Amino acid sequence: MRSTADVKNSIQAIGDTSKITKAMKLIATSKMKKAISRYDANLLYFNRVRSALKDILVHSHELHHTFLEKHQQGSPAYIVIAADKGLCGGYNHNILNFAHDFMTDGDKFVITIGQEARAFFERKGTPIDVEYLHISQNPTLYEARNLASDLSTLYKSDEMNEVYLIYTRYFSSVKQVPTALKLLPVELNEFDDIETELDYDCEMNYYPSPHKVFDVLVPQYIIGLIYGALIQAFASENSARMMAMDASSKNADEMLSKLEIEMNRARQAAITMEITEIVGAMDALT
Repeated sequence: MRSTADVKNSIQAIGDTSKITKAMKLIATSKMKKAISRYDANLLYFNRVRSALKDILVHSHELHHTFLEKHQQGSPAYIVIAADKGLCGGYNHNILNFAHDFMTDGDKFVITIGQEARAFFERKGTPIDVEYLHISQNPTLYEARNLASDLSTLYKSDEMNEVYLIYTRYFSSVKQVPTALKLLPVELNEFDDIETELDYDCEMNYYPSPHKVFDVLVPQYIIGLIYGALIQAFASENSARMMAMDASSKNADEMLSKLEIEMNRARQAAITMEITEIVGAMDALT
């Protein structure tokens, strides 16, 4: 049996750890709520953009555009969003293993967002073409615009023949699902979940042309997808961290309860030993 001093040290160490995990849980909960609020605020605008794109795809025949066609040259590109740090349960493990399994063999263009994604692919021996750090900790439209602009330029230059966005989709605080979403080329089946503003059968005329309208709308569409994915990944990360810290706090409380029992037993043993020594000393004197 351990001494009371050892048990006291263990109680103090676990108590300090419990305070940290509870504080981290509160911080993660606050960040998750802010992320969902920002995502909801952007959702209406993004859905209107998607609705306009679907309307053009459905009602414009023989429409040719670089964003609609898979290029013959170039390699498939994958944008993988993970966290910059750990302590978030299985969040990084799940999304990164999903991304690795989803990627095709052979040449590919890999873009990582987050230090954990970079470290993972370095361990796997997968070359990383572009890396972004610290974006996942504070997703902004500014960063989404920069990434979308770079993607558009690379896709137009035939360095990529298709682009996939791999992130963790947020459903609730207890459900986050690794997801792969095709960014480019834009395909009609990607809009099954969205309704057009009007229902009509005739072909719509766009000014100055559907091609010019696509030049404006598709980059906005890509920005919206990237920003939404960054926000959902951020919410998923902090939700997973919140759950992990909650579980850690509960484990710490259970360990403290066991240590308190052990402390009581150690005290009782020490008292019993002292009584035994006193009784033994009295017997020796008599």
